[in-house]
Amino acid sequence: MISFLDPLAPYIPLFGADHLMALGTVLAALALLLAFRRQVRNVAPVLRWGFLLLALVQQVALYSYQAFVAGWDWGDALPLHISRVTTLILMAYLITGRRTVLEVGFYFGLYAYATFVYPQRIQPMDHLMGWSFLVSHAVTILVPVFAGIVDDWRPTVRGLWRSYAWFLAYFGVALAVNALTDGNYFYLKFRPFLQALPGPLYWLAACAATLALMWIGYAVARRIPVQRGVQGADVTARGGLSATS
Repeated sequence: MISFLDPLAPYIPLFGADHLMALGTVLAALALLLAFRRQVRNVAPVLRWGFLLLALVQQVALYSYQAFVAGWDWGDALPLHISRVTTLILMAYLITGRRTVLEVGFYFGLYAYATFVYPQRIQPMDHLMGWSFLVSHAVTILVPVFAGIVDDWRPTVRGLWRSYAWFLAYFGVALAVNALTDGNYFYLKFRPFLQALPGPLYWLAACAATLALMWIGYAVARRIPVQRGVQGADVTARGGLSATS
């Protein structure tokens, strides 16, 4: 058995026990949110605090591990992996309740679904980094569904284009930081696909694939009936923590 803090922990295999456990945990939580929508809306402030505190603990644990256990690596430890960026964006939404922030978090967070299907360089779930992966991706996937239930939120086309503009800015930063640190932000160094494709062509393919992913996410999310069965529930759940404190 590996140590919870072992910096040399091996990466999990595709569809191995750890991968299936992560998938099952998030799918079960997602099913519970959708099955108990009325109850979710009635306890929305508590759940909003719960999501925020869980994400905060995960962030503190993640960067403490990077700084004091694994050894700080500028090419891996910065909050520039898209999953880390997304977690921070959704934390901002939970605090402020701003839908424009949520939309960016939702569209960026679509990569969390892809990562769950095809995990890359992820430690086991009984390792701190594996636990961190599970928590951050669970928050990324569940918070937009939670917002749809309690705030009647849906992604918009305008939000899609705004989010894509922010993605292009993020992508440019990732390219620059990777060049300076020999980093792997957005998995541009250790690619999950098309390893032999020249860099500039891969960058264009990644940007095109991201736009396609955003459109797919928009189309699917618009058809999920998150509000069914909650009519007449407590509407005081709307807004961020600043509105519920």
